Amino acid sequence: MLGSLVDVQTQDGIKLHGFLSPNPSNHNWIWIIVHGVNGNFYGSTLLTELAQGIAGLGHSWLLVNTRGHDLATFGSADQPARMGSMFETISDAQSDLQAWIQFCKTSRYKNIGCIAHSLGAVKSSYALAQSTLQLDRFVALSPPRLNTQLLLNDPAKQEVFDDHLKEADQWCAKGFPHHIMRVRFPLANLLSAATFIDKYGSGEKYDYFAYWSKIQIPSLWVFGQQEVRHGSVNFRDVDLALEAKFADHLASNHALSVVAQADHSYRGQRKSLLEAIAAWLTPDPIVGPKPTDSIG
Repeated sequence: MLGSLVDVQTQDGIKLHGFLSPNPSNHNWIWIIVHGVNGNFYGSTLLTELAQGIAGLGHSWLLVNTRGHDLATFGSADQPARMGSMFETISDAQSDLQAWIQFCKTSRYKNIGCIAHSLGAVKSSYALAQSTLQLDRFVALSPPRLNTQLLLNDPAKQEVFDDHLKEADQWCAKGFPHHIMRVRFPLANLLSAATFIDKYGSGEKYDYFAYWSKIQIPSLWVFGQQEVRHGSVNFRDVDLALEAKFADHLASNHALSVVAQADHSYRGQRKSLLEAIAAWLTPDPIVGPKPTDSIG
């Protein structure tokens, strides 16, 4: 892929890196592409294939890191900080995304879109709902529902999740918020106690069901058929529930697509994923939203 390494600095002094691939003949649109948990701007074949698809539409693209990139990193601000997915606070990503948006504005792109995957979609949608991001279009790929009560009601894993919550609370109460926990549910991972509480113990703060209607720009919500039919409780049937909410609110600026046979990473179905996004954008991404039927 042709392009260049770029970097930005957030308002709180965090330096972030990315990869920019401009279309020299079209300065109308650029798409910021955001990684999921434990990810980064260069390690995901899903995101690089999305970038290539965006390039095929004649648009520029920018693969970016948030401060939650990789499992653990060390911040370069004046006050050194633990970063990476083990230590992140979801709301902090607002500053990261704003820095990348400002980079695009400074580069004189007329319109800025965002495609974000998994936890990146949660971060981006949450930031949009707070009215802090100036974007023109948004594609949320497979955002998990981060809802404490929903996870506590999981029939198979509720005891495991409850134990994790109690352990995280205990470490924080003892004054060790950065103690690393081996988490088994809702996603096997290593997380600090404070990060576990922020992600999974904050009620419905980060559950997009609670704030999606505050997102005013044209938005496409995409899920894999396997995850919404057979996935964990924070994915199961979210497409059906979202579709009902969109209808109830007459939300013409929100569209929904389910990619047939696709899992959370859209393995083997990325052509269909790109077709869904392209259909939503066609014929002109500046024109108003176009509802997208499910694929399959």
